[in-house]
Amino acid sequence: MLELQQTYGKTIHTWAIDQYPDLPLGPPSLMMSYTGDGQGPPPDMAEARDAHCGMDTEAKRRLRAGYLPHYEKVTGSDEWERTGQSVTFEAVESEIRQ
Repeated sequence: MLELQQTYGKTIHTWAIDQYPDLPLGPPSLMMSYTGDGQGPPPDMAEARDAHCGMDTEAKRRLRAGYLPHYEKVTGSDEWERTGQSVTFEAVESEIRQ
């Protein structure tokens, strides 16, 4: 967890589990997690889930706040938030270099 913490939630997934649950297929994907409040589901949706499942989102948030040390976000580390653009990987057939 400490290794991933300062990647701002970015990691390369090599298995599209939602598309190919039985076999690792497809190009790698750059995955990102939420990096701040207000990026997840709307509050009313979280409240409905909490009520339905007997959860307490705020208690979980307070508990998780102590898991990892605080750090300052590096300027430019989340350009997608400013630009709305991200990196994608595409599968391209090519000649093998020998």
